[in-house]
Amino acid sequence: MADEPASQNVLTKADILQGKNQRKQVFLEQYGKNVVIRPLTDGELSMVFDIIGNVPLNEQGIPDLTRINISTNLKALRMVCAMGLVEPKLTESEIGDMAFGVPEYLAKVILEFSGLTESANRQIEKFR
Repeated sequence: MADEPASQNVLTKADILQGKNQRKQVFLEQYGKNVVIRPLTDGELSMVFDIIGNVPLNEQGIPDLTRINISTNLKALRMVCAMGLVEPKLTESEIGDMAFGVPEYLAKVILEFSGLTESANRQIEKFR
């Protein structure tokens, strides 16, 4: 432990909840406009993984999302978009009406913004 006084290094509730308040603009080439996203919380990511079910792990112990059912994977990606898309706010059904490839791209960016970079990249590679 560092020798800092405890009062300067105490995690607060506001610190914890601040993560989901981060915002990032993402340009969607297919639409020629930006959308606003936010990172998913641990609880939201748990909900996504509940839909996917048992996720096989790779050699590093990281979820290997390329080895799950495609239909289930698409549903999970739409859920990621519905939770992480701030503006415009869309339902999972509306996300399914987006141009081909856009929900997968958005999900990748949202997952990366949420800290799941390697898993997100593997998941999206499945669709290329």
